[in-house]
Amino acid sequence: MDILNEYLKKQGFITNKEAEKLGIKRYKLAELVNKGELERVKNGVYKKKNDIDDEFALLSFNNEKVVFSFHTALFLLGLSDRIPNFFHISVPQGYNVNHIKKRMKNIKVHYVKKENFDLGITVVRTIFGNEVKCYDRERSICDIVSKRNVIDKQIFVDSITRYFNSKEKNMRNLIKYSRILGVENEIRKYMEVL
Repeated sequence: MDILNEYLKKQGFITNKEAEKLGIKRYKLAELVNKGELERVKNGVYKKKNDIDDEFALLSFNNEKVVFSFHTALFLLGLSDRIPNFFHISVPQGYNVNHIKKRMKNIKVHYVKKENFDLGITVVRTIFGNEVKCYDRERSICDIVSKRNVIDKQIFVDSITRYFNSKEKNMRNLIKYSRILGVENEIRKYMEVL
């Protein structure tokens, strides 16, 4: 129980697979649910009873091909203050997201060419301290520039300005990503202005 409590304190959630790595059998998790000490939040994922749900982590668990992107990535990276109404996720083309759409109605799915899917994936912590995958700053900027006609103008301008004013920007990666994603000319225009 001490091992489990320590793990839940750090991560917030535990999956069957992670519990088994710690030497905790599935039946033990089921017992703890029956006792009211744990809560099953979805198939194979548990949290301490009465803990607040971290929806970012819930969406990420057991979905290895899901990466937060666009508005959601901007928020997680601190390039936007606006909490997204929808979770923007990117998945490789051909990936079936029906199992996610059944559970969550507030998601927007972006399909990415398989060869570009892994470009710029990083791990960040949610406001609850859980680690989730999202695209890095440079990939996120390239993504919103590529879809600038459908991105909220205020979010777009705020994110671009924050990025170019940030000490954490990586111009080399920005150019590299923009070339691969086909938005180099547009990115160079913003670089000149900002």
